[in-house]
Amino acid sequence: MHARQPALDAGQTGDTASLMGVLAEDVTLWADGGGKVPGAATRPVMGRSDVAQFSVGASRRFLPSAYDIELSEVNYQPAVIVRTGGQALFVLTIDVEAGQVQTVRLIANPEKLKRL
Repeated sequence: MHARQPALDAGQTGDTASLMGVLAEDVTLWADGGGKVPGAATRPVMGRSDVAQFSVGASRRFLPSAYDIELSEVNYQPAVIVRTGGQALFVLTIDVEAGQVQTVRLIANPEKLKRL
């Protein structure tokens, strides 16, 4: 499936209210840029407000104006692969409990994305 997703669009438009509405209060975001992606989080980002703010900033910095979304499975878990020009930019997985996002994992390490 290739389509734009409202949650990613919310990040580009700065709509933190929409993001905060789906994030658990104690959400944690883990990023793996492999030390090769400038501006990628090098430590976990914790808490609803910090994760929302990081997500908005990262969306503005890293998402091009045109991209495709592919629903897939990565590491035996449902995942979203964001691509541009057929090349994977990053992989996103989330853990959801009681209707709220508890954990966000981003893989942007170019070495790991070569296999996708």
